[in-house]
Amino acid sequence: MRTAKQPLWNTFVWGLIGVVVLAAMARGIFALAGQAPGVTTGAPVNVVSPVNPGDWTQSRYDVYGTGANPTARITTANAGQLAPLWTYHSPVGPFSSTPAIVGDTLYATTGKFLYAFDLRTGTPRWRFEVLKNPYGALLTSSVAVDPTTHMAYFGTPDARVYGVDTQTGKGVWNIQLGDPQQGAFIWGSPLLVNGKLYIGLASREDNPCIRSGVFALNPATGAIEWTHWTTPADTLGGGVWSSISADPAQHALLVTTSNACPFGPVIADEDAILALDWDTGATQWRYTAIHHDDDFDFGQGAVSFTYGGVPYVVAGNKYGVVYSVVPPTSPGGQPRLAWATRITGAGYLSFSGIYQPPAYRNGVIYVAGGPTLDNACPKGAVWALDARSGAPLWRQCTASQVVSPGAISGNVLFISDNNGIYGFDVNTGRKVWSAPLTGPLWGGIAIVGGMVVVGTVPGDLHAYSLPAA
Repeated sequence: MRTAKQPLWNTFVWGLIGVVVLAAMARGIFALAGQAPGVTTGAPVNVVSPVNPGDWTQSRYDVYGTGANPTARITTANAGQLAPLWTYHSPVGPFSSTPAIVGDTLYATTGKFLYAFDLRTGTPRWRFEVLKNPYGALLTSSVAVDPTTHMAYFGTPDARVYGVDTQTGKGVWNIQLGDPQQGAFIWGSPLLVNGKLYIGLASREDNPCIRSGVFALNPATGAIEWTHWTTPADTLGGGVWSSISADPAQHALLVTTSNACPFGPVIADEDAILALDWDTGATQWRYTAIHHDDDFDFGQGAVSFTYGGVPYVVAGNKYGVVYSVVPPTSPGGQPRLAWATRITGAGYLSFSGIYQPPAYRNGVIYVAGGPTLDNACPKGAVWALDARSGAPLWRQCTASQVVSPGAISGNVLFISDNNGIYGFDVNTGRKVWSAPLTGPLWGGIAIVGGMVVVGTVPGDLHAYSLPAA
């Protein structure tokens, strides 16, 4: 789960110091008019309007989990022209998830709310308050938006999933997937694909543990269509606190799981990369990374791609290893480990391990981890790995361990640590742009057109833009 987790929880609590938490408010929707007092505008910059086919509608842009927007317009040639467009400071809590962007509207969760912002100005258009948030301002689930039905979806710390009308800001449905009094918690983001909404259930830092799983929901009603439990009945663990991706060619969901609880031997789907039939939830295949675990589980989701005619599924875990698995070629077959590359030691956030999902582009995997084994990068590093072999192509040290999911536009990889946001040449690792930020940063980066957006735990949502052509 999310650490023994206490180092990660303490990091979050530390980041909340000084954040003003909104007092209890009446349940429902609150219309916001005019320029919000939390918005500050940077130097005048004309926004490059995003193209709808390139909207960032889910946490990792596409269902494969690549984090790469092929329609975005930022390249190494113009990245240096990115300038602050606006900053919105949240009065209700941190931004600890990845924003979604559809047309001229940006959606982000903060505190107890889902907000809709004007993309060009950062002005809130509406906000929707969840029924309750028993853990203060902690809300890590990113938003998934369906532009065709005008619905937005996200999960909450009390193990509830919401469907919200994006045209009105009003709640349409919500459903409880687990008992928060027993420890049920939703950390990860929903995935929209195959006409369904998929999301994982985990525990609140294994304190206490729950029986975890994956749920398929009807997007219109929230009704549960199937459930895949990751441990047998009367057992605990196997939490899915990462976000789910997919392999559409195989009609498969790709799921990474956490440790057994209590720690010890793996008995089912714990510490694994799973492929589930997206129509039924049945297991297509399973790769178990660790067979006896003391809390070195997968903390982020997988990325799927085909390169050189070979399909791959890649994910990293708190053991500090990036695993590349080749799915079986026939039903009932076993997956093959293509390679495993260690980029950091085994351990907890700020000390070791991998807490960032990989990004992918053109035969190269990009992932960040903790301090390097040679101590050349004592705080952590971002790596480029060859997709066929896992061999390192380049690495760059970071000022702190990167948790925030990265994103790619053209030939620029964007990542953020506790000190700033950076753009790297995907081919060489050369830094081509940077901007200072005050962290920590948990939420991911979203890119549309010529814009880059990221939020921070101290409660600032930042938008950067290229000047108009």
